[in-house]
Amino acid sequence: MNWARFPNFREDEFRCRHTGFSAMDEIFMQRLQDLRSALGFPFVINSGYRHPTHPVEAAKVRPGAHSLGKAADIRLAHGGQTYDVLTRAREFGFTGIGMETIFVHLDICTTADLGGTVRPAAWSY
Repeated sequence: MNWARFPNFREDEFRCRHTGFSAMDEIFMQRLQDLRSALGFPFVINSGYRHPTHPVEAAKVRPGAHSLGKAADIRLAHGGQTYDVLTRAREFGFTGIGMETIFVHLDICTTADLGGTVRPAAWSY
């Protein structure tokens, strides 16, 4: 992948903390960059790619969106930024939107990507 196409992000931000691998999906990254460019404020990446052997993924029945490189958890500076991300994410093609106290999860997974698992489009942790 040509990381120069995503000027607000670096590959090392998305590497699995368990294995050091990076396998981010290019479509996901383009959507994340487009959202970041539209909003005009930084996204701090808490978690990007997670290898299927990463403890969080390994504990699941089936590895999730992070293991496909189609998800990231982002930390934002304040509630106003969180609101902006939450209200605009669908516009940029994000299909999974999760909100936690300290981060927002964004992904582009489909039911087929997740082995037929149906999940809500938006949720809180």
